[in-house]
Amino acid sequence: MGEPTPNAAEIEAEDKQYVMRPWTHPAGEPVIVARASGCVVTDVHGKDYLDFTAGYFVNNAGHCHPRIAEAATRQLTQVLQVSGKHGTVPVVKLAKKLVELAPKSLGKAFFSTGGSEANEFALKLARQYTKKTDVAYLQNGYHGLSLGALEVTASEKYRESAGKPMGPENYAIPTAYCYRCHCGGPNKCEVQCLDGVEAQLKSKPNTAALIAEPIQAVGGLAPPQKWWARLDKLRKAHGMLLIADEIQTGLGRTGKMFACEHYGLEPEIMTGGKGLSGGVGSLAVTLASDAVNKNFFGGTTPTSGGNAVSSAAGLAMIETIIDEGLVENAAKMGQYFSEAAWALNDPWIGDVRFTGLLGGIELVKDRESKEVLGKTEIARIKDDLHAQGMLITVSGWHGNVLRLQPPLSITSKQLDTFIAALRKTLVKVRGS
Repeated sequence: MGEPTPNAAEIEAEDKQYVMRPWTHPAGEPVIVARASGCVVTDVHGKDYLDFTAGYFVNNAGHCHPRIAEAATRQLTQVLQVSGKHGTVPVVKLAKKLVELAPKSLGKAFFSTGGSEANEFALKLARQYTKKTDVAYLQNGYHGLSLGALEVTASEKYRESAGKPMGPENYAIPTAYCYRCHCGGPNKCEVQCLDGVEAQLKSKPNTAALIAEPIQAVGGLAPPQKWWARLDKLRKAHGMLLIADEIQTGLGRTGKMFACEHYGLEPEIMTGGKGLSGGVGSLAVTLASDAVNKNFFGGTTPTSGGNAVSSAAGLAMIETIIDEGLVENAAKMGQYFSEAAWALNDPWIGDVRFTGLLGGIELVKDRESKEVLGKTEIARIKDDLHAQGMLITVSGWHGNVLRLQPPLSITSKQLDTFIAALRKTLVKVRGS
């Protein structure tokens, strides 16, 4: 526990009165954070939480990293924002760094202010270049909440939030949910889940692109190598571009700088966001090949796209995760987390899926049948972990995955603290 913030109760009351949020809150939320450092956030009452959301998957180097804070502070006295027709030193340096680190198929970077926006520009690029309108996306895929991004997002709940029907030109193709495979299971996998895709693509000759996360952040679904090899071959055969959405998977999260590296993917377009700003302001990027970006017309640029302070912080963040070995730490801690979770041998733990520090724990009522654990039990588990100072979210196709994506600087000792809390929680909730 730390020192409480003066007038904490008043601040919480004003939050309730004045701040609009798009969802209801369970007990103990929202947490009004007063301070944060590394993997720990402290609320206005002085309570500490281990943050397994990384500030909603943003603070890859940890909260308030001194190197990032110093870079942002220094930039504040130099230049803040200029017209998108011009540029700043941090924007140029960040663009160069991203192109150097990204798959070799990508040549230039276009900056915007958030992941949904980055994907909107990616869709524009693909349609302008191919002169085609349709876009394929994966079942369970998530690509943002703006109208264009919603049309390539699978969740019906999210799609309905648009308040209007989604356009008919986009369509879903099967994803690789190996734990719940309907084609004989992982041990008999011949990527049969993609058997119908050839016919699907033939029936949609006006398809410009496939948009997909290399590894799905919703539920932590990591396809086998041969799944991506087959799908990549199929989309190329049909003249489709690949838009790799690395907004959540990029910048070290999966134990590689970008998740494309796990599969050797060379997308024509790639998007990034979340941690790109180092947690300072909001920043996103759309990268494209030289051929695709040659005649790109965006209409105009987002007003705050490529903000100089956010770009300086983002560059410092990338340099930090490289210099401090945080990409390697993500790979190491993801393996440690997986082994520790399986070691609980809890009957409600059906699957543990981590690629680096992207993933989570899928909870089931019965391991053999894989029956999804009920919403009531899931809510109680989340609430009890919250009470023990664990900040998490729940995700997954069926809403039964504990989504655990901490800063890449997390330690084995901090993971042990979570595992101990989870052990206690699962026994308590099952007993009730």
